[in-house]
Amino acid sequence: MKIQQHPRMYDICVADEVYSYTRQLFARVEEVFPAAVCVKVAVLSVNQRVDISVSPQLWRADDIENLSVCRYCGARDELALENATGVPFRVCLRCRVVPPEEHAHDVGTWW
Repeated sequence: MKIQQHPRMYDICVADEVYSYTRQLFARVEEVFPAAVCVKVAVLSVNQRVDISVSPQLWRADDIENLSVCRYCGARDELALENATGVPFRVCLRCRVVPPEEHAHDVGTWW
């Protein structure tokens, strides 16, 4: 029986930044698996004193977004931040280009 890789895992590499929708956290990838990534998250515990420890966590492919690649085409070069949604997604220069108004009718509409 062959293990199949989740489609979201094709472009994820070690040291990529990922965002977890369920936990609403950002983290760097430490290890990549066929359907999940291992990340290390700093955990703050307050007892009699404040302690910070690093905790490894396994995040499912369905719950994460890779922030180290272009959101639209998957490119890793010339990335810029897109903050319209509140989450800092990255968009490459090629996908960020907006057509001039005189050619807008060629692009079509989304609705």
